[in-house]
Parts: sequence; structure tokens; C-alpha cells
Amino acid sequence: MSMSAHTKRLLKDTGARVPVLCGPMYPGSNPELVAAVSEAGGFGVVQPIALTRLYGWDFREGLRHIKSLTDKPFGVNITILPNSAAAAKYRKINEEFLDVALDEDVKFILTSLGKPDDIVKIAHERGAKVYHDVHNEKLAVRAAGAGVDGLNLLNDRMGGQTGSLPASQIVKCREEVERASGRDDFPLLCAGGVSTAGNLQEALEAGYSGVQCGTRFLATQECKITDAYKEAIVGADADDVVLTNKLAGTFSSVIRTPQVEEGGLRVGFPFNHMLKHPWTKSLARMYLLKGAIEKYDQAAFDPDVQYWQAGKGVDGIEGVLSCQEVIDQFGWESKK
Repeated sequence: MSMSAHTKRLLKDTGARVPVLCGPMYPGSNPELVAAVSEAGGFGVVQPIALTRLYGWDFREGLRHIKSLTDKPFGVNITILPNSAAAAKYRKINEEFLDVALDEDVKFILTSLGKPDDIVKIAHERGAKVYHDVHNEKLAVRAAGAGVDGLNLLNDRMGGQTGSLPASQIVKCREEVERASGRDDFPLLCAGGVSTAGNLQEALEAGYSGVQCGTRFLATQECKITDAYKEAIVGADADDVVLTNKLAGTFSSVIRTPQVEEGGLRVGFPFNHMLKHPWTKSLARMYLLKGAIEKYDQAAFDPDVQYWQAGKGVDGIEGVLSCQEVIDQFGWESKK
């Protein structure tokens, strides 16, 4: 199978050798992990809140530390929060993250949530590429029309706050996305359920340009989470990954543990009512997410706190490896 024009564009946009991204994760995104993925030939993406809150780095100094560990490029994830009173504080923080990232010459921005239009303009003026997370065809076409350089298609097998559509379905937006963007080499990333060379091959054959992995890179030597968390990923299969909306208001994929199942996997009253109402939805989600982040903070470093985010790609994870070994296992050189 020869390399597609859109895979070539992805590799050019990222500067990676292999079309495998380590997605932004909470927990995850410690400097050693991000640097190791890029150094191995993949592409690491920083989750700023994890870098600063969880691992204790000043954001600018954290980016500089990653650059001291590798001379390969890496990206930064920026979350676009609603322009509401409930989200005002965190919206401002993410705007500051963007300014610092561009100031530190980061050339790849992965945006999540919201409309990326304003960030596209700012980033393009600074010579940076923008890829945007989407979970359905309508949002994909809208983002492509707004000028993003590529899309990260979130499917129903990913960990954390997951998508709702199968990877085979959401990729069908390619024709409309190319028409909206005016480009026939528009990159689409498959995000969710990817951990093996076979998964990469299936994604390429389905029309994707490359893949974004999260869970596979949590179970690496460079990732700074507990051995218990890593061992849970290695020992789990897809049936052990369950959906809960109690942690963030939207559905998140986590490994089934007694702590996760305590009290059920779904919010009760009043949150189920608040999440359905447009006036209270944002407030409810921010409140639940704040509590979830506290649990994830503890789970990263305390083996007795078992709120472990993971996707259904756990099926293909058989051991804790180095990032170099993970990238090598994708067998990209033999696929080109």
C-alpha cells in the first residue's frame, strides 16, 4: 500500500516520521513522555493542565524542558471553552496557554471543543498548523470550512471523554471535508481503539491519514503514572472498559473498578436534569469535571485510587514498553 497524499501531508504538518500521535492526556503529558514519543519518530502532544497542575511545571518552562529532551517537534492541545461565567477562568487560562505555546515556537496546535475559527487565524499568522477534535460529520465539515489544517476524528473506542460513532462511520466525511477545505490531501486522524500495527493498517485502508493513541502510551516506561494503573491497562480487555458520565458530565471511558461502579455509572438527580437544560449544562459539567480532575490527580500517583481512564485499544496492549518500542511495533517502515 503506497502512502496517500493526505498521510504525506500529516507527516509534513507534524514533522513526524511515523503517522502515530500520542494524544494529550490527563493524566499523561509529562515532559518525558511527550519528548520520548517525538524522539522515537511519532508525535507527542502536550495537555497543558496535566503538564502544569499534575506534574507541577510552569507551562513555559515545561515546554522548554521538553525541547531540552528532544530536538524533534511536538504539539500542544488547547481547549476552547464556552464564553460563559462558569468557564471564564479556564477559558482565560487556555488563551494564555496558546500565547505561550506560539511564543515558544510550537508549530502544531490541536484544538478541542468549541469553534476553532479564532485560533486558526492566530496560529496561521504565527506559522502554526491547527488540527481540531470532532466527533461527527457536521462538526468535521464546519471545522474544515473554518480553515483548520486537519481533523482528529474521535470514535467510540477512545478513552477519556469519548466519541459516539464507530471509526468506520465517521471517516465517511472525507469527501465532504475535502470539498469544504478545498484540498484533496486533507489529513484525518483516527482517535480511539488504536494500539497495534494491525489497527494502524486498518485505519489507513479505511481512509485515515494516521492515528492518535492515548491508552497505548499510558502503558509506557516514560509515562509518570502508577505501576498499578499501567498493569490495569495491560490486564484489561475491551469488555472491562465502561462508560460513565459521573466524572465529567459527558461520557468517559474508564476501566471498570469497584470505585468506578460505586453508586452506579450515571449521574442522578439533580445533575441529570441540569445536564439536559441549556442554562445549567455548562455549570453542571464544570462542577463534575472539577471533581473528576481531583480523582484523576490522585489516581495518577496513588495505586489505591482506581479511576483509570482507558480506551478499548487495551485489547492490543500486552506489556509496558518504551515509547521507542511502541513506535517500532507499528512497523511503519514496512508499510510505506
